[in-house]
Amino acid sequence: MEEFIDNIKVLSNAMGYKILESVPVATETTEYLYCKSGDANGTGFVSAGGFTVIQGSKVSGHLANSFKSRAKSYFDLRTKLEIDGIIVNGIFAKNYEFSAPSAASAVILGRSSNGKMDWKTQSGKKLSEI
Repeated sequence: MEEFIDNIKVLSNAMGYKILESVPVATETTEYLYCKSGDANGTGFVSAGGFTVIQGSKVSGHLANSFKSRAKSYFDLRTKLEIDGIIVNGIFAKNYEFSAPSAASAVILGRSSNGKMDWKTQSGKKLSEI
């Protein structure tokens, strides 16, 4: 049975579905990073699968026009997260692991984003500098 479940995990992950996978949880040594702009205010951390945004993070209420065209995959992801109940009324209802910091920051900011520049420590150090 465990082999069957492992096969399902591999196949579902290959298709882009993160079923049967637990979302990473912060530990005592986790360094939190912050992504803020306008009304957006995200908190997250680097995780094994990419970057995890934690519950309570607020997404921007404004979506840049270019977000819908040039960053369409991130726009589609944000829409999917809203449909799936991960983002409810502009707030992350639970932790969510993104494949990359840029995906996380783009969804939060509602525009194209370089996650290595937009995610910063509390002291202002960029992710690219860590």
